[in-house]
Amino acid sequence: MSRSLCTLAALALTAALGAQDAPAAQPPGAPPAAEVSAERLREIFAGGEPESVAELAAMQAHVQQLIQRVLPATVSLPGASGVLVERDGAPYLLCAAHVTLAADKAIRIRMTDGRRLTGTSLGANHRSDVSLVRVDSDDDLPAVAIGKSAELARGQWVLMLGHPSGRKQGRTAPARLGRVLRVPESGYLVTDCTMQGGDSGGPLFDMDGRVVGINSRISGNLAMNMHAPVDALMAEWQELLDGKVTESRRRRGRARLGFGSPLTYGEGCPVFGDVPADSAAQKAGLRAGDRLFEIDGNDIETRRDVLRILRELRAGDKVAVVVERDGKGVELELELVQETQR
Repeated sequence: MSRSLCTLAALALTAALGAQDAPAAQPPGAPPAAEVSAERLREIFAGGEPESVAELAAMQAHVQQLIQRVLPATVSLPGASGVLVERDGAPYLLCAAHVTLAADKAIRIRMTDGRRLTGTSLGANHRSDVSLVRVDSDDDLPAVAIGKSAELARGQWVLMLGHPSGRKQGRTAPARLGRVLRVPESGYLVTDCTMQGGDSGGPLFDMDGRVVGINSRISGNLAMNMHAPVDALMAEWQELLDGKVTESRRRRGRARLGFGSPLTYGEGCPVFGDVPADSAAQKAGLRAGDRLFEIDGNDIETRRDVLRILRELRAGDKVAVVVERDGKGVELELELVQETQR
């Protein structure tokens, strides 16, 4: 475990340096990266662990080349980020719905090379947090390929770019290398690529340089960050192009998020009550009497801990929880549902 964490930290530092236009370099005394086959490198990036300094050097070289390839298409917006793509011969900007908000808004775009562009927001889906911007330019603009988020797998290496805390003079978009933690059938991709304010709308890439996600939200755990899957955006491309704006589901009355089973709070960890038969919670393995220890890696002791995490999520999102049952820890994936307080 410690070796894996050290590897991740070293590679994240390498990626960050690469984003600052630093030349690719191998660690002192490392064997040539060419000694590592392309097949072996694909195996590592698919979720494997590097086993030698040569493999680390090969990963470093690949990531730095990848950064240089995708960095020109990663742009900054006021307080946010985005990524340029081309479709049907026209330039577009992929972004997050909570950044563009509505249709027909003027969007100011700043490219990595300093050029300033303008765009017009088209559609936005606030449920999946994806949006589309038409770039008003006839220039030859850089663009990245669009991948398929459904093809991602847990443990796969990914690269995230964005402008944390906004664009800063003399600094290009810092790159963060990490791994996929969860690929749910619906809801958000989760990675350990550390995200900050200003990264919203920026791209998540696979190791072939294809955008597979759009930076969306930070969870209660800074090492578990949420990205809108690019498949959700592509499935609605025509509607977004037509300017359709889908609002988020609004809570009515005293509705709140929950797990489909009531929690009882007292001393120690909260305890789940009755689990309805044939419910999603029951099918996920939850049982009455389970004690809630963790949500997405966050320790749970009080009602406030639960509310702090759930307020950043939405109905339909899936979370990883750890419950105590018969003195043993059990890991479950539960889908959040909208509940009504009585």
